[in-house]
Amino acid sequence: MREQTIENNKGNVDMENPLAQVQSINFIDVGCSGSLDDKWSSLFTDLFYVGFDPNAVECERLNNKTHKYKSARYLPYAIAGEQGIKTMYKTENIYCYSLLPPNPKWVNRFSFSHLFKEAGTESVNCTTLDFIAQENNLTADIIKIDTQGLELPILKSAETLLKDVFCLDVETGLVEDYIGETKYSDIDIFLRKRGFLMFDMNIYRISRKNPLSRYGKHQPIWCESMWLFDFIGNNRTVTREQALKYLKICQALEYFDYGYELACHFNRFNVIETELVRYLEKPENWIKGKSLMSKISHTMLGTIPKGITIRLLHKMQKLSHYNRNQ
Repeated sequence: MREQTIENNKGNVDMENPLAQVQSINFIDVGCSGSLDDKWSSLFTDLFYVGFDPNAVECERLNNKTHKYKSARYLPYAIAGEQGIKTMYKTENIYCYSLLPPNPKWVNRFSFSHLFKEAGTESVNCTTLDFIAQENNLTADIIKIDTQGLELPILKSAETLLKDVFCLDVETGLVEDYIGETKYSDIDIFLRKRGFLMFDMNIYRISRKNPLSRYGKHQPIWCESMWLFDFIGNNRTVTREQALKYLKICQALEYFDYGYELACHFNRFNVIETELVRYLEKPENWIKGKSLMSKISHTMLGTIPKGITIRLLHKMQKLSHYNRNQ
């Protein structure tokens, strides 16, 4: 990473909250459906959000809807690994639509098989992330991708866009629910080769269709993984503005230790000020608001016997799910 020159206003850093200097974070959502998860909520007012959905009517509805972001655009494009007309496979559940056909021999073994029941096809005009980004002058700090099995070809056709991406939120299968779908192992190899590190993973399990479906443990079927670019291990330049964005993303996602490691690295190359690094040495300057409550809850749960903790967390998850659907 070549040495950067700190901007002339470095002496005017607001040490009350220097990360408040961040004015914009560019967020691309491929396969958008509904609102963003709460983990992004502390960034909502900074997000220049762009969502892609092949349904033009749905995009128009979303463009006319109020939102919490700094700005929001929904673009009516089907994103794929290449341009051209493709077949969209419709299913009983709209969220299972895909450019890949369902794999009935596999999914029919599980309790969610009805969601994948085919309900027709439709021809859609597809494009790539790199092409649409160039056409619409888009850049991304964060890319969220949930495309029912097409994650790898989409990322492969976004090499130019990925050069400035810091964070990737990727939902992908662990098994082949669609014929020829991307699996997590493919994403792991692809992103690690490009300098990204996996920081978190949520695993989703589904029961089989048999009398014991309500009992015991079930097989992992898909996952959501979070990836951040490793500046320490890779040669990539940043501006001061980008560095502050990346530190704020680390704060929002609660990757405090990596954020501090990045701050030290950016300071070593004269991208951010030593005064800012000293500010970020203090845990209280990372753990604020929701993060602080999360830490307190974690500490309290740690004093409760494991069996009770598991049951309590399960009830809390059910309550959260119920409240979201009211």
